[in-house]
Amino acid sequence: MLLEIALMGGLLSILVFIHFFVDWIFQSHAEAMVKHNNPKIRAKHCLIYTIGFVPFMALFHFSWLEWLLALNILFWSHFCEDTYIPVYLWAKYIRRPPEMCAPAKTVSSIDGYIHISAPDPKKGFVEFIGTPMGKILMIAIDQIIHICFLIPIAWMLMLHLADDM
Repeated sequence: MLLEIALMGGLLSILVFIHFFVDWIFQSHAEAMVKHNNPKIRAKHCLIYTIGFVPFMALFHFSWLEWLLALNILFWSHFCEDTYIPVYLWAKYIRRPPEMCAPAKTVSSIDGYIHISAPDPKKGFVEFIGTPMGKILMIAIDQIIHICFLIPIAWMLMLHLADDM
């Protein structure tokens, strides 16, 4: 059991390295700035990302079903996560920064009074991730979610190595 945990940890560390290398090195700034709301650019990025894992995974001689499962996990988890919707939901329901929860106060130029409107979580999210803490947390939560989807891949790889032992 302990050897399997160590083996899976080693495999996960290789997958995490591949993740950072492919996700960040092969993506232009322009793509990074628009992929969240442009499905074509996001799909291209996710295809490149998924292909980046193929050379390492080829060492494990997956069956066609295992390939299908692994490649779909890599592509679709990345495609969904790069919308930043999971990070937005984390911020809205778990972190709950004041930018997303507080009602907006505006001073009317017409009557000079302060008007309070309902909180706008989407606008608040943009404000939150514009702060240094918001940027750090957005990147951290985004990466944690990406890495969580590498765990089933590491498990599949570990099963192949365990069979060879």
